Amino acid sequence: MKADRRFALACLMAAGWLTAAEEARTIVVPGNVAWTDTGIEVVQGQAIEFDAEGMISLQKGNPQADCGPDGYDLRTVQQPLTDRNLGSLIGKVVIAVTLIKDKKTGDEKIDEAAELFPIGARNRVEMPAKGRLFLGVNELVIGDNSGQFMVTIVTGREEPRPHF
Repeated sequence: MKADRRFALACLMAAGWLTAAEEARTIVVPGNVAWTDTGIEVVQGQAIEFDAEGMISLQKGNPQADCGPDGYDLRTVQQPLTDRNLGSLIGKVVIAVTLIKDKKTGDEKIDEAAELFPIGARNRVEMPAKGRLFLGVNELVIGDNSGQFMVTIVTGREEPRPHF
């Protein structure tokens, strides 16, 4: 399937109908960090390919809590995507960030608008919104986690050339 797609794109590029920019980068996603900024800006509908490997522990020192990017076969309310495996690799596109300051205490809180989506070990995902891409672990209690996922991200954008 990939070969067919690449052949079709090559033919369209040779005919001058498409330009393509494809970039691959590897991101380390620590198991004990809520979200990792990929540094990638995406647009809604853009197809991104993810290929992840590695192991994390959902409870440091407990070998029964180890899992790969597809996660541990358990679902709880202590995870951002409650219908997906605990500890699985997930992503989010941050659309907007608002800083809210309490006038009495001076405390600052960051509120963000974001679209979350599952990834797992391997997936091709059409971005749900325009914004900044972050990767994380599908768990809210991350302080006792350890390990990391290595995630290769392939971004590709095919744009039709204007026809005059």
